[in-house]
Amino acid sequence: MSQKSAHEHTRLDDRQSAFELCLYCPSLCRNACPTATHEGSDTISPWGLMSLASHLASGRVEPDASIAAAMSTCVNCGACSDACAYDNPVGESLVQVRAWLTEHGHPLKAEVLAPQDADSPTIKRLRAGSRYDPTPVFSFVPGAGAFAESSSVVDAFFSICQRLDIDALSCGDLARLDPGYDLWWAGRVGEFVEHARAVHAATAGARDIVVMSAETLYLFREIYPRFGLRISAELVHVSEFMLPLLTGAIVQRIHDRVMYHESCHLHRHLGLTDIPRTVLRRVMVRPLIEVPKCGDLVGCCGGTGAPAHGLATTAGMAKGLIEAAVAAGAERLVSFSTECVLALEEARVALGVTGLRVDHAVTLVAEAIIGDGAAA
Repeated sequence: MSQKSAHEHTRLDDRQSAFELCLYCPSLCRNACPTATHEGSDTISPWGLMSLASHLASGRVEPDASIAAAMSTCVNCGACSDACAYDNPVGESLVQVRAWLTEHGHPLKAEVLAPQDADSPTIKRLRAGSRYDPTPVFSFVPGAGAFAESSSVVDAFFSICQRLDIDALSCGDLARLDPGYDLWWAGRVGEFVEHARAVHAATAGARDIVVMSAETLYLFREIYPRFGLRISAELVHVSEFMLPLLTGAIVQRIHDRVMYHESCHLHRHLGLTDIPRTVLRRVMVRPLIEVPKCGDLVGCCGGTGAPAHGLATTAGMAKGLIEAAVAAGAERLVSFSTECVLALEEARVALGVTGLRVDHAVTLVAEAIIGDGAAA
């Protein structure tokens, strides 16, 4: 399937009003952009990228590799739109610009993980524990990164299920697939649609899908339906799934000093702000330490989307959060996003920090839950 048959021609002129809102603005959201702030550069600020997009749309500049490189710096965190008086959709506009660049011979790189091998150690453990069914009615989707790089959090989640007598939930063939966030972010529309159709087909038969990856949930809830791929199952984030379970659970509260890193996708794109915090507070003794921020602006770790793959700027953003956790005296830095946890742990190792643990919030909850109070 070609790019054009999947999405016809990508047009920039229908985004010109969005571009011009930024073009004629004195960059009032400049301080909100994590990449521009880290780099100290107006070129890759929302104002800079949207102004460049306006020039592309009007034909004042021609597309080339340097423009594609500039467009690759946005991590789609949404902070600029939060700070904008007009709620200008910068992230989505830049996705359309990348699609246009792809059609004009300057595609951005995008990584798609190969399906998890059916004989991998993680899948074998799930089968041994009766937690794998190719087409489960109640499906658990950790995210491709969790299977590939952080399978321990999958084990932690199912240990919670076992202690709370939740037997029906299983991983299936859907859990083995990368849902294609990077392809969508990079504007590789034809490849994304073809890939997403295969992923969508794997949701058949599921009545409820519990998702741990913030990227994956965002794709399933918000992006897939735009391409006619609405998922009929109820889509639930892992924090939404766990909150009611904690009401009747026997919990031994965690005494550690815990800093919470809020995923940009959960907070801005999905509106999940209070529930993840409520889950953590129910298993902790001490108050949560919040990442230092200005107003509603959340510190981005740079762990989402194609920029996460090797961009020095995003690595620096994650290191800044590790340093903030150390300065606050935190013993653990936790997030409810698989992608964020992977980026933060990589930064912790790179900095040689030993007095701080980076964990998925599910791991913290698993340590606290002893059993089902109703059963006791």
